[in-house]
Amino acid sequence: MHLLFVNPPSPRNRSIIRLIDCSHEAKADYLWQPSDFMLISALLGPDDGASLIDGTADRLGEADFFRLVAGSNPDLIVFALSGVCWESDYRYFRKTRDRFRDKPFYVIGDIFQEEAYLSRIVQECDGVIVNPFHLDLEGMMGRSGKGLPGVRSAAEAAPAPLLREGEAPGGIPRHGLFLKKGYVFPLARRARFATVTTVWGCPFACSYCPDSNFQPAVRPWQTVVRELEHLETLGVKELFFGDKAFGYPRENVAPLLDEMAGRFNFSWSCYFHPQMYTAELLELMKAAGCHTLIVGIESANTDGLKRYGRHVDKGRIVELVTHADRLGMSVCGDFILGLEHESEAEMLATTRFARELPLDFASFNIAAPLPGSAFRQKAVAAGRMVFGAEGYDTLSHRGELGISAVGYERLRALRNRAVRQFYLRPSYLLRRLRKTASMEHFVLQVSQMAGMARKSLMSA
Repeated sequence: MHLLFVNPPSPRNRSIIRLIDCSHEAKADYLWQPSDFMLISALLGPDDGASLIDGTADRLGEADFFRLVAGSNPDLIVFALSGVCWESDYRYFRKTRDRFRDKPFYVIGDIFQEEAYLSRIVQECDGVIVNPFHLDLEGMMGRSGKGLPGVRSAAEAAPAPLLREGEAPGGIPRHGLFLKKGYVFPLARRARFATVTTVWGCPFACSYCPDSNFQPAVRPWQTVVRELEHLETLGVKELFFGDKAFGYPRENVAPLLDEMAGRFNFSWSCYFHPQMYTAELLELMKAAGCHTLIVGIESANTDGLKRYGRHVDKGRIVELVTHADRLGMSVCGDFILGLEHESEAEMLATTRFARELPLDFASFNIAAPLPGSAFRQKAVAAGRMVFGAEGYDTLSHRGELGISAVGYERLRALRNRAVRQFYLRPSYLLRRLRKTASMEHFVLQVSQMAGMARKSLMSA
């Protein structure tokens, strides 16, 4: 078979990242690789072909996008949509679907965690992929996703098990498809990078995060080593581990890190949950080439996070960040402003906490009714959100439907001020210069700062 992956162009060339669990707009000048597509490509056989049309990464206009679509001849299509720009994505989907009426056609997207959107889209395609690991591509060629693993084909049917705890299939993604210049990872030290996933899904249950809806499936570390060997042949030296919480499970990650430290010379970054932290694990990661951690700190009031199923001790966060700094690793802290229990004073305490920690980057997010989140479920149940009310993400292009006790405009102002106060400190700028590894790294960092300035520093 020949499999075609399609990412549509984004409105006004916005950097929209479309994933099964959670889509968002980049807060600076970056664009992640489409990791769900990459994982699906690992299921192809050695004689199967694959191609990619990414209208967002290549900044394609509508005419150029559809020219590429018309020139392709796939046997199976997987198309990505996002709740962040649903109307635009849906329009591209409809026109692409019309081009391939005689072909099996499947979609992915965070918005299909919502039954109203799922019930609409399955009337126009063969199914929604909810699990990129356990797919039967040969079965999907039969033009019906009904009863197939990893696919939902009807809103009234109970969803197939998303992922069971355990091992995922052992194929290697077609990385050559995804080495486009349009993909940029903001924390990378080199422009050319690859995304590697050891676990898809999340072992934690934070109700404000859609990732909590997807149980983890683990790739055996030996499979990941084979993937790293393949990336070496492609000349890739920079990695982003796309796991939602790198380090899980420990018995699978420890031998992988030992192999990386002894056999490879990759530099890499990853998401790292504070509950995964031990001094031993962090030092293993450093020895294996990890230079940057993305840590979900969320709030200075860690006790308040317990109502969302987030159980993290503040002292543990401080210990983790301090230890990483001592090892010479960089840390990007993720924070959420506007949680429903927070006052403005508590949000200001969070932004102060960000400045007090030895952080190298800070991502300030606004609490949003993301598809699959508890916030959205409450809004729908209360009648404050109906079909067509989409476009919400953590960059906050739209109002937040009363999630926060603080008004929308004030909330945006607090976020933008937090960004300015964190990044425009002379001490911070000196810190980043000291940690710049090369001229290539410096150029990447300047580009990201410029992108962030356009979206936050220069905003009202």
